[in-house]
Amino acid sequence: MENINSITIRSSSIQFLETLFILDNSKNIETIHSRIEFLESVTDHLRNLINDPDYQYLIQLAIDDYSVRYFNRIPSETDLSRLSNPESFDLEEYSITALIKGLKRFLEEQLEEIEFLKNSSSKDRRISKVIHNILLAKNFLQMKFSESKSYPMGIEEIEKITKKIKEIHETI
Repeated sequence: MENINSITIRSSSIQFLETLFILDNSKNIETIHSRIEFLESVTDHLRNLINDPDYQYLIQLAIDDYSVRYFNRIPSETDLSRLSNPESFDLEEYSITALIKGLKRFLEEQLEEIEFLKNSSSKDRRISKVIHNILLAKNFLQMKFSESKSYPMGIEEIEKITKKIKEIHETI
């Protein structure tokens, strides 16, 4: 029978990889927020269990399980390294980068859709939705990561996105 640590390591490892995949692909800012919070929790579990003598073996079992469940998702070497060495994983930098990349994916999707909208009021509503999401991301960044060394980079990227959407709005 497995002990609680081995079960926790295996399940947390799978959740870790699932969450990284979601953060690397999501366009939904609220999903990104909640997944960052969840990633913190899972990473803490893994960091607390890294000294288990079977840690590397158990994460390999989890990687194998993950590969069977999600045969079309191949974890990157970086993700596997993060899982193998959670204590050296810069969670704040990763989270800020994931938030910015998700916001950019959302913006690109919305800009493509805006092109096909017929009237300016529909375009204005869509621009408002984009601005709302930019503000959500900026507020989350400020509340959660204002003390992080990566915070200035995140704010700079959000300001670039804000400038871009203002320029687009002016041309509509």
